Amino acid sequence: MDGRFGLITFNHFKNMAISNLQGGNKLPMKKIVLASVIGIVVIVFLCCIGSLVEDVKNEDIVVNQVPITGTMYVWSQPGMYAQKLGHITSYHKTEQLWFGAQNNGEPIPVIFNDASNGEIFGSLRVKLPTDREHMLRIQTDYNGMDRLMNDLVRPTVVKVVYASGPLMSAYESVSEKKNNLIEYITDQLNNGVYTTAVKISEVIDPITGEKKQQKFAVLIADSTAAGGYRRSEKSPFDYYGIEIGQVSVSKIDYEDRVKKQIEQQQEANMLVQTSKAKSLAAQQEAIRAEEEGKAQAAKAKWEQEKVKAVEVTKAEQEYEVARLEALKANEVKKRIIAEGEAEAAANRAKVAAGLTPQERAEWDYKTKVGVAEAVAKVQLPTVVMGGGANGGNQTMDIMSLKFATDLVEKLSK
Repeated sequence: MDGRFGLITFNHFKNMAISNLQGGNKLPMKKIVLASVIGIVVIVFLCCIGSLVEDVKNEDIVVNQVPITGTMYVWSQPGMYAQKLGHITSYHKTEQLWFGAQNNGEPIPVIFNDASNGEIFGSLRVKLPTDREHMLRIQTDYNGMDRLMNDLVRPTVVKVVYASGPLMSAYESVSEKKNNLIEYITDQLNNGVYTTAVKISEVIDPITGEKKQQKFAVLIADSTAAGGYRRSEKSPFDYYGIEIGQVSVSKIDYEDRVKKQIEQQQEANMLVQTSKAKSLAAQQEAIRAEEEGKAQAAKAKWEQEKVKAVEVTKAEQEYEVARLEALKANEVKKRIIAEGEAEAAANRAKVAAGLTPQERAEWDYKTKVGVAEAVAKVQLPTVVMGGGANGGNQTMDIMSLKFATDLVEKLSK
């Protein structure tokens, strides 16, 4: 737009000079020269007006190289800056790199440690430095945002993603190591590609169930290296002060053979998990049944102990009652004997005092009858330990009769 305006002004002065000459108006040469100089100055000013100042936006970083001296300025803060007719190159502070996701860019090919092929779709965020040193390196080597993204960022990302594939199998990339894939990519982009070692292990094929040998790429631990793992090279982003973050893997597209194999592995794993769940359920059921059996046995044993305790208590009570009754009967016996002896002594005293034979015979008869009646009233123990029911009663009858006879005879003397 400035060039067109300058061209129009130059043509205007030219047309005025031609018109004056054709009209016979002769201008002094001095005025003509002055007018020409003014016109040229105006043209140059209008052409250079866009290179006098630069309005830097908040989301941009601008590198300005002034003419003649070649001095380069880096503007990372928003505002108006004196451009001094310099050449400017604009960069975005952050840029999103897409690889296959949202139909932007090409997906990145990858080969897993089981020789399965796939393509990774996703994106990541590229953050540029704001200091002068790193930006001048970028400006010198790439001279623009497009070249930086296409010549440095994308090839490095492809290399790192490709190097992350052998750290897992295709099935692991969609299952237990899905998140590890993102961690491996982010770490290698910022700290450099891993140095790996090859490990051969014997594994069981989840589909066929047969043993087979398989090669694995394993990381080499190194406490002195960035991230704790040995690196084969430093990240080029470190040299340029570029940070990589927000790595996202939206999809991994596998070849048909691998897709079918993954589906078979998933089905096999589901069967294994189902079997484990059933086995665990059976174990829990067995434990539950065992605990219930123990509880029922304990309950039955307690019921038996309770019955036993009741019977023992009852027997102890009966024994105590029998013992007390025996003691009571013995005391009654002693009392009766004492009373009988006292009465017999009194009778003997009367006889000694001079009873007639007829009175004595009558007295002896009454004494024996009285003693017999008293003995009949004695309650002897009704509980006899040992023997049957009938045997116990007969024994008690004999003992009672013997006791009464002996007592009468004793008192008669």
